[in-house]
Amino acid sequence: MTKGFNEMISPEYHDEEIPSTILVVDDSRVVRTYLQSHLQKEGYVVSLAKDGKEALSMLSEDIGIVLLDLWMPEMDGMACLRHIRENYPDIPVIMITVSHEISNAVDAMKYGAFDYVTKPFNPNEILALVQQALKTRAQAQRLRRVEAELARARDHEISIATRIQQTLLLGGQPEELKGIKVGDLTIASKRIDGDFYDFFMVQDHCMDLIVGDVMGKGIPAALLGAAAKHHFMSVLYKLTRISGNTSLPRPEEIVLTVHDEMIGDMRELETFFTLCYARFDLYRKILSYVDCGHMRTIHFHSATNKCSLLQGVNMPLGFPGQDDFKEILIPFENGDHFFFYSDGLTEAKDTKDEFFGEERLLEFIQNNAHLEPQELCDITWKKIVDFSQSETFSDDFTCVAVKIDLPETEEKAEKSWKLETVNDLKELSRVRVFIQELCESLGQNAMDEERIKMVQIVATEITTNIIKHAYKGKKDKKILIEAMASDEEIVLYFYDWGIKFDFSTVPQPVFDGSKEDGFGLHIIAHTADYVRYSRDNTGKNCACVTFFLQRRA
Repeated sequence: MTKGFNEMISPEYHDEEIPSTILVVDDSRVVRTYLQSHLQKEGYVVSLAKDGKEALSMLSEDIGIVLLDLWMPEMDGMACLRHIRENYPDIPVIMITVSHEISNAVDAMKYGAFDYVTKPFNPNEILALVQQALKTRAQAQRLRRVEAELARARDHEISIATRIQQTLLLGGQPEELKGIKVGDLTIASKRIDGDFYDFFMVQDHCMDLIVGDVMGKGIPAALLGAAAKHHFMSVLYKLTRISGNTSLPRPEEIVLTVHDEMIGDMRELETFFTLCYARFDLYRKILSYVDCGHMRTIHFHSATNKCSLLQGVNMPLGFPGQDDFKEILIPFENGDHFFFYSDGLTEAKDTKDEFFGEERLLEFIQNNAHLEPQELCDITWKKIVDFSQSETFSDDFTCVAVKIDLPETEEKAEKSWKLETVNDLKELSRVRVFIQELCESLGQNAMDEERIKMVQIVATEITTNIIKHAYKGKKDKKILIEAMASDEEIVLYFYDWGIKFDFSTVPQPVFDGSKEDGFGLHIIAHTADYVRYSRDNTGKNCACVTFFLQRRA
């Protein structure tokens, strides 16, 4: 039998007087009863609540730990967790839920949950976590007493950390890069955090940007942020100059290498950091974007005067079990803005305890995208100060704005091709010839015949869809195909002025042999390396597809 609470805590922690009452909060009576039975067998006192609202009425300093369900009526677990963290910061919380969403795990840990367990769970796992959480709480209380005696030393430590943050964590704006403008702003909170960012000029037409946020506060977070920056600079150097590579390493490769180098230290420190890695390629007008659990980047589209949110599928750096990172490719146009930021912006609160929030930030950036990047950063700070009625926040305020500002003569890539045709199925042969000549012009070793045929198939399918669906069979309507190529990839743009394409309305293909068509979009999505559909405010549709010259596994 597992030892009870007082026996479980080693003698060095007995003087901490940690309450042994466990509050179980779940809307399922079966789950509450099940946990109560197992915990009481181990000598714990157990209180029960059916939802977050009832749990708040039962909270007190007599509660040792909370086991908290995520989805409940009245008040859900995340709202209850925030209330506990704000009013009872000493009480550890273990989240219990059926959700396997990455964002829920990140949010729970970010708001201070001790751990996160999914249903169905093993009761022994819960017991082990309860024991560890209570032991950690005892250790934390003992440390706080020591810290209280070292208040003067900590004040000095904070001043040192502030200098570390300014000199090591925050990169200066890049040297002038024709075609791109940058603005940045960081306002330090009273507590030192792990926000960091930096710029790397990797080619004369290419800029890499990293924006990160280390979990935690103080000097450890600041030092880990500085270490992360150093690793990114070192890896970028090793993968280019030292290795002798003639082409740039892809952002996903850089992030994976940094993660592999740092994962051991982060496991030992029990921490992680969120990150955006963004590469702006001005020749191809493509953003290569790796998102690792960071705040969603805002993309303002100059063609439509609208904003969209960029979000990847990767876990933060430091989470175990990651053997690769996925990047996404985002086409951009002249005049577009990208706004990167830390959670200090969206989690700023007003006098009613309401968050500034992502939606309010999105609207503000859209309404002020006519400003230059530095002005946009400065006015965003003023907006949040006005909203909060304060210039003092619990978290650092960090934002970086990037504006695409290409001279007209340099908007196109060094290698570009164009074909203008009409919506007639007889023109498909011209499209195939255009693709053949384009691929062959890249050199003998760029693409083999099989890969060229794949590009031709995708080009044919997209053109056929435009003829049949966008123009509904109407004659003499223009179709414009543009292509841009680099040493790494071909990007094809198919333009038409027909009806808007709504991907969500397209039925899934049927593979049982009952239909002979309906496979075009499936073929395109599974043949090209990247596909994106868009429409601007002039009624021009664009299908953008990317093919890597060296196909990745």
